[in-house]
Amino acid sequence: MLVSQMDEHTQGNELFVAYTYAKKMSARAIRARMLMQLPEKNEAFQRIHARVQDELNSRYGKFFPVGILKVPYGGQLHERLFSLLQENLNTDLEGDMLRIVTADSVHTERRARELRELGLDLEFRNTKEGDFYNLHSLDLTFERLPSLVKTIARKRIKDEIERERLLERAGIPSA
Repeated sequence: MLVSQMDEHTQGNELFVAYTYAKKMSARAIRARMLMQLPEKNEAFQRIHARVQDELNSRYGKFFPVGILKVPYGGQLHERLFSLLQENLNTDLEGDMLRIVTADSVHTERRARELRELGLDLEFRNTKEGDFYNLHSLDLTFERLPSLVKTIARKRIKDEIERERLLERAGIPSA
């Protein structure tokens, strides 16, 4: 369709409509093909999520009411992103590839930061060639656990005074 629109008599608007349609259909087809290669459920991601939950409970469970410290970022979008990174472990992946899998050109960087907040060794680099992500290891580090607790508390405890009191009791600075 796009090629058929490319002659000297084509109006700019017609060409633009054909281009955006072709771009959208190509992205959908590539995404569908990429998703076919990723597992429906990723057991490694489920284990990582469970380990983070266990660590949260162990370190901070006694400071918060039951049910508050539920690990976020366990949805299908995070799991797909993790699966793609895991499949290409210790390899630079272009940000555009991650954006195709998540079907989101705006929030993919945030989803990657959230995976890092779970304790994954996920590096981001922005170069003149583009932006790249590299999952170096499936080993977890829990140095960002206090930040994760703050995120959870901010979302689940609406009373700011109570939230600050609980964070302080847990030894997590509010700032």
